[in-house]
Amino acid sequence: MTIQITYATVTSSAADIRSSATEIGGQLDQLNGKVKKVVATWDGEAQQAYHAQHSGWDAEVNGLKTTLMQIATALEQATEGYQQTDRRAAQQFGS
Repeated sequence: MTIQITYATVTSSAADIRSSATEIGGQLDQLNGKVKKVVATWDGEAQQAYHAQHSGWDAEVNGLKTTLMQIATALEQATEGYQQTDRRAAQQFGS
């Protein structure tokens, strides 16, 4: 079995994932700003039901953002590990 790693591609993928996680957060903030204006006009049970659901949605989206950031970090760490292994192997030929 052969594993081929292109460092630039993996690093770029990690950056793309980080960017996507940040973009998700920004889009959610924009959406929340718009929805808050509408929800402010509601009274009683409708408003309470929305707030109960909304807190769960926020938690799930924040969990997604955290997971995406962890994936990006894992990709970066894996790339560093591959590069270190590559350098050690190259040094074996130079000895």
